Amino acid sequence: MLKVTGNATRNCEGTSRRDFLRLGALGLGGLTLPDLLRLRAAEVTAGKPAADTAVILLWCDGGPSQFETYDPKPDAPAEYRGQWKAIKTKVPGVHFSELLPKQAALADKLAVIRSCAHKESGHGSAVKNLNTGYPHPPNTNEGTFLYPSVGSTVAKVREDDRRKLPHYVSVPAVGIFKGEPGGGAYLGTAYEPFGVSPVDGPKAVQVPGELTAERLLNRKSLLGSVDRMRRDVDASGMMEGMDTFTQQAFEMVTGKAAREALDLSRETPRTREKYGTALEQKQSWGQNTLLARRLVEAGVSFVTVGCGGWDDHGEGLVNNMPRRAPVYDTAVAALIEDLHERGLDKKVVVLAWGEFGRTPRISKGGRDHWPSSMSVLLAGGGLKMGQAIGTTNDKGERPKDRPLHPNDVLATVYKHLGIDHTRTFVNPAGRPVSVLPHGEPISELA
Repeated sequence: MLKVTGNATRNCEGTSRRDFLRLGALGLGGLTLPDLLRLRAAEVTAGKPAADTAVILLWCDGGPSQFETYDPKPDAPAEYRGQWKAIKTKVPGVHFSELLPKQAALADKLAVIRSCAHKESGHGSAVKNLNTGYPHPPNTNEGTFLYPSVGSTVAKVREDDRRKLPHYVSVPAVGIFKGEPGGGAYLGTAYEPFGVSPVDGPKAVQVPGELTAERLLNRKSLLGSVDRMRRDVDASGMMEGMDTFTQQAFEMVTGKAAREALDLSRETPRTREKYGTALEQKQSWGQNTLLARRLVEAGVSFVTVGCGGWDDHGEGLVNNMPRRAPVYDTAVAALIEDLHERGLDKKVVVLAWGEFGRTPRISKGGRDHWPSSMSVLLAGGGLKMGQAIGTTNDKGERPKDRPLHPNDVLATVYKHLGIDHTRTFVNPAGRPVSVLPHGEPISELA
């Protein structure tokens, strides 16, 4: 099954996030999926078996306001505190915005970092900084990723751990980071994410890479129907004649593991309702998050869920937060509770953040970009929950104590995944590049 979509969303910088072509078969322009798998095999290095750990990244593209989520300032002047109240959480002394009552009720299963800060104030540069650990070159806010994303790094490190599902998946589409996927960069195309959507179910998978209409038409005769292909192949015994990599590629997009993981109808109506079905940015964040849980449970190592639209300038904050916050709150709370109920809370780390925070002072009813303070949500992974790490000053302008950098968050994530964040890979120039240029796991979470 093949779908070509043209939807796009834009933030304040006017950049379109292009939807990629959806492909439920093997064709990939000049480079097929089996070719990608051969590339992976050619670069396999000996190592220990991969740990059975995973990460779900809820990427709040646009940059959520810390004041209206995890770091309210009820005692600040009105132009700083905003119109929503702070409420108590299940953790004594820790308050959230009244917009997040469900997360407040299970705050003992969450850890909030309030003192995270960096220096990238543009969407493009901040997105790349937080998803790779490396700053983008000065004066180049946009452009492609120059360093591999966390998910791509995980796929590279675990490439010798062969599974029937890929290690890196993005929901609901590949292109959720400023129009470009957080991909393999110098590691190669083989480590970019697969995209899946609960709307399409098990019949559609976005394969890494882009296809133009011309390239698509040239390969049209090779695609056909996924369901028919599957039946024909199984009936003829052709699978026995495929080489190892072709068979693995075929299983990734048409095999039982993928079909079952992507089929939300296998969930009870009660579970689906618990995650929520309301649409935000034309997507059900709740159903996308439920799909992420199914994917990590089935063996995927790193799942990114796109939860965009947080770029609340002007009246955007007042107009959008009352609608958006309940959708986000419901999805996050359901995911955390579900992971605990299914015994996955040690295996899976949940990370929710965007590219930066928002300005302490309200401007024209909204808040602008502010990397000098931001809040980060973590849950699971056997980490120490029920705490707020660090504080900001009385107006939320900057960290007051325990200042942390996004790379410290990423180092914590890598530690959970069993990946040494000082490990190096060789870039095309022949130079060793470490997974992170700096950062240390956050000791309070150990």
